[in-house]
Amino acid sequence: MKFTNKLIGFIIVCVLSSIGVVLLGGGVSLRGLAIETQKQNISKLIDVMDEQLAMEDSEPRFAFWLPELLRAHSVLKLTVEKDGIVSYYFDGRSPETDGFIPFLKEYHFELKANSDFKAKVIMLSPYYAMEYPPELFTGVSTGLLIVLFGLVIAIRLLKKGMYGAELLSTRSYKILNGDHIKVAVGSESEWPKATSRAFDKLIADLEDTKQERSRFDSYMRTNAFVDASTGIGNRDFFLNQLEAMLSDPGVNAGTIIKIELYELSQLNYNHGVASVDEMVKSVSELLSQFVERFTGSVLARYRGDQFIILLPRITGPESEIVMKQLYKLLTRVNLFTPVDCDELFYTGVAIYNYAERAEEVLESVDQALKIAILQGCSGWFLYEQEEKTPVHAKGTVRWRGLFERTFKNNAFYYEQQLILGMENKQVLGYEIYPRLKDENDEWVHAGVFLPMAEKCGVLKRIDRLTVERAISNLEQGEPISCGINLDIQSYLDKRFMRAVYLDIIRLPVRLRAMLNFEIHEYQINRNLEMLLEPVKNLKALGCCIAVDMVGQDVVDSSYIKKLDVDVIKIHHSLVRDLHKRQINQLAIRSILGGTVNLATIVIAVGVESKGEWDALNKLGIYGAQGFFCNKLSVLNE
Repeated sequence: MKFTNKLIGFIIVCVLSSIGVVLLGGGVSLRGLAIETQKQNISKLIDVMDEQLAMEDSEPRFAFWLPELLRAHSVLKLTVEKDGIVSYYFDGRSPETDGFIPFLKEYHFELKANSDFKAKVIMLSPYYAMEYPPELFTGVSTGLLIVLFGLVIAIRLLKKGMYGAELLSTRSYKILNGDHIKVAVGSESEWPKATSRAFDKLIADLEDTKQERSRFDSYMRTNAFVDASTGIGNRDFFLNQLEAMLSDPGVNAGTIIKIELYELSQLNYNHGVASVDEMVKSVSELLSQFVERFTGSVLARYRGDQFIILLPRITGPESEIVMKQLYKLLTRVNLFTPVDCDELFYTGVAIYNYAERAEEVLESVDQALKIAILQGCSGWFLYEQEEKTPVHAKGTVRWRGLFERTFKNNAFYYEQQLILGMENKQVLGYEIYPRLKDENDEWVHAGVFLPMAEKCGVLKRIDRLTVERAISNLEQGEPISCGINLDIQSYLDKRFMRAVYLDIIRLPVRLRAMLNFEIHEYQINRNLEMLLEPVKNLKALGCCIAVDMVGQDVVDSSYIKKLDVDVIKIHHSLVRDLHKRQINQLAIRSILGGTVNLATIVIAVGVESKGEWDALNKLGIYGAQGFFCNKLSVLNE
């Protein structure tokens, strides 16, 4: 009910209650007055009887004339007693009056002249015999009509006067529902005017504060992990990514390339800092375009004169091919200084393996760079070492055969990892990942075979099976949140998503809210407009939207509100050794700042130690996922 209707209803109840109380009080007063008048009339007859009894005649004189007078006054019974002895008795009842017993009134009198006598009178109530012609109610009816007419006029005037307050109330509800942007400026009809202007000012101040906080959060993250000159990642950013890759079982091996601009300080002296900075930016842009070809690649400015590239899953002969392509590009770079490219770029290359220490990997690439410099002339050197872990380096044909056998035998397995709440380690949900076995009956991690599935064109089939498995788990198992990580192309495929919608519709509403569809942050940043429709449809069905790998890259966080994100999952590169890294804590605080006043919860991924858990708890993270919480477990087939 609207605010005005509530107020009008209250006023109507008050007015009608007042009328009812007045009428009730008037009726009670009139009844008492009529009874008192009747009693006084009878008392005068009693006084006459009292005087005649005092004459001490053998028979009271009133015995002759009193009966007719009593009948005229509707007296049915009169008894005069002295010490319990009846001196006079009158009974005017008849068969017609026997039905009026509920309407009888009884009065008692003590005679004044004869104090030892008492009289009892029983007669009809004064209201019974009274007639009620319509003219008697004309005054009351007219008064009621005037009151009701005045009430209608008052209600209309109140509605008109409260229209502005109603607009202000409607605006308040929209603000409470989070639509304050749509009602940032109120109508001129809103009332009270001062309150309306106060709303306008507060909303404007709130938006300014949010924009300022967003700029400040972006500023903190940018200065923490981005090189100010080139706009790419800095040394801290690269080290986070490297340690995350080395601890990811889905990335068995990869290549690190360190490029040094030789004698950069001398170039600054000879040609000026401005010209050299332009040259460095040109090299940075070229390298950025180069690494975009490789999934999961990382580019950073490791030092003022060094760039470093991380290419996961690129090993052996592929590294040599990549380096040849890179050097062709470097020779075409647009230099703003008269420098020969053959004397400018020196590159060290090293292969890293899963579970290797970051210090050892960086030492290997530094040694390769030193050898490249010693060889003279711009060139590169690959530091070779034994591979410590097997690499699934099957060709596309062999991978395709493995996938077809797995599909045919329905041999996909799924592993799950629980998500725990920070407050009391309660289970918030879990995330499922597909797994399969190769020809040697060994487990293959999703991070290894999913990129190959994309090359073989079967990734959507795997995603479809993952959705079906998640729905089956909800229908048959415990109803807790289940995270599903699908490829971006699956979300953008309308036919694929239509099949997913049909699967979701058959679920009860309470189970739909348990489905968390996860999307990578960097994919959202690249495909935000195209993701609006599928995300809106999933939200309309009651599902939740989660964004993972948050913080891996520095991107605009405005997508949180545009997509109405429910869960944010911080990338494990920010979580690694968090209790020892103040910069990472600063970055996580900035992510948390972007969710203030929103229903979005933040979860940390890759928690592997109590120190990381405690640091996240102090920062105010809602939940955590990782080997410290629980190890991965394979679900039943």
